[in-house]
Amino acid sequence: MKLFISIINHNHDDMIVANPTLADLAKDFTVIIKSNTPTTDALSDYCIKHRIKLIQGETVKGFGANNNEVFQYCMIELKASPLDYFLVLNPDVEIDTKSLYQLINQAQEYNADISAINLFTDRSLSTYDNSIRRYPKLLTPIKSLLGIKRNDIFDKRQIEQPIKIEWAAGSFLLFKVRCFEQLTGFDEKYFMYFEDADICTRANKHKLHVYYFPDIKAIHYASHQNRKIFSKHFAWYSLSSVRYHFKILI
Repeated sequence: MKLFISIINHNHDDMIVANPTLADLAKDFTVIIKSNTPTTDALSDYCIKHRIKLIQGETVKGFGANNNEVFQYCMIELKASPLDYFLVLNPDVEIDTKSLYQLINQAQEYNADISAINLFTDRSLSTYDNSIRRYPKLLTPIKSLLGIKRNDIFDKRQIEQPIKIEWAAGSFLLFKVRCFEQLTGFDEKYFMYFEDADICTRANKHKLHVYYFPDIKAIHYASHQNRKIFSKHFAWYSLSSVRYHFKILI
């Protein structure tokens, strides 16, 4: 069993170099960075030093398309097998090697096809990242902007054992390779946002197992740029929300 870790870089060169996570993970696992923007010398040197594979993109692609490209690289160039694992990881997530080994063991124990973990937004692990959800509603973006309480977020304080969930954020998603291949990866028609909801929804419809493992913890320094109204991120978020509902739920 091997683990392949996919990180998409979009002007995150300094963040990646400053984050100790990837250098540590690359000692035990295969780490691949797909750079969606021109790579700086600092990041290039960092990858060489830590034996991280770097793919320089020629054109700007969305989240799903970039991760699909990394997956195909793993299958064709690195000879990934159906029993291996493929981790989609944001560059602003911090996790250690021991936690990943524990996650893989639990994923195997529970026969999880897609696995999510307990993400926090601070080093003290006191503030939960609302990263596991029930199926989204069409008006969710408006509720978030108006400060109205949402009912699609799991209360992590109430969860002590691994449970099946409807979907989890793409900041950290561990796939069995055969699962990702069966689902033909992310839907590339989403440029950003809802690719994660879409792929987990399709997995559940195929009777695959999407699990949340509460005792595996990591930090996610989420920026939530989609909450800034009149921004391009909010526009992408809203369009992706409409696409998701027309494709999946209607």
